[in-house]
Amino acid sequence: MANEKADLNLINGPAPEEAKAQKPAVGAPAAAPAVPVVTGAEHCCVAYYWAVIDNDGTLLRGHNAWRARKIATGIYEVIFTGDLSAGVFQATIGRPGIFTEPPGEITTALRFLPPGPEFNKGVWIQTFDSAGKPSDRRFHVLAMTAG
Repeated sequence: MANEKADLNLINGPAPEEAKAQKPAVGAPAAAPAVPVVTGAEHCCVAYYWAVIDNDGTLLRGHNAWRARKIATGIYEVIFTGDLSAGVFQATIGRPGIFTEPPGEITTALRFLPPGPEFNKGVWIQTFDSAGKPSDRRFHVLAMTAG
């Protein structure tokens, strides 16, 4: 039982009686808690979107991915099913299966699209070779949003 209570405290923070005992004296600086207090709100409602894109812009596989296309050399758009305007994007150059893609660079941004069914649902991707020249590359992209 004592171990169960200790494990619960790691998740929910100290019990009320322990919290009172940890309060600093009036005027003393507050010490950081030894264990971060985690509440349910931080872990609620995160939406994940990801896609694997071939160098010709083909959507090979994904989760909550609507479509993808190559716009020009090294320039792609990937459209997902949800609003990404308050999200984060992560992309990496990589092949869809075994082996690795030659080294290069990749950048991401929210795709500007006019109001309509794809508004705020796209990620703009640019890929480059190691010298910084635009280059068609295979890549993986991940987007996450809260709420």
